[in-house]
Amino acid sequence: MRKTIASRLSESKQTIPHYYISSSIEMGATNLLRNELNKNEKDNGVKISINDIIIKAMALALRDYPNVNVQWLNNSVRKFKHSDVSIAVANEGGLVTPIVFRAETLGLLDIARRTKDIAKRAREGKLDPNEFIGGTSTVSNLGMFNINTVTSIINPPQATILGVGKTEKKLLVAE
Repeated sequence: MRKTIASRLSESKQTIPHYYISSSIEMGATNLLRNELNKNEKDNGVKISINDIIIKAMALALRDYPNVNVQWLNNSVRKFKHSDVSIAVANEGGLVTPIVFRAETLGLLDIARRTKDIAKRAREGKLDPNEFIGGTSTVSNLGMFNINTVTSIINPPQATILGVGKTEKKLLVAE
């Protein structure tokens, strides 16, 4: 599995144009929203993570910018109506990218439930191939490992990937 992953990602870097954009985002309001939503976590049975919110934001961005919600197929581009967001999950064999299908149509609790389920099954090697083959873009979040910046490699045939680093408290000067 690791050999296949290395081969596909090497091919990706060699054959798919990559360019990187980096920016910092003020997450204070997002953290407050997450904390408020998770006050009822015992009632809902699931805790919403920052990653769940990022998946939702990515899905909405793909919906709003359909020319980015694409896959490369030989010499053509295939556009998608729905945002099927893959999430990078490490397991013993390497890296798997299970998919949150139609993420733009889901609420945060549904995304949280699905990501917990598919990530757990990905780590256990219990996903069906249709749960990790495809996707229209990937979120690779290493923030929980105290990583500042993530420079990700596109997962073919997808055309985009979002690398996410950690959130941190900083003093911001009001403009």
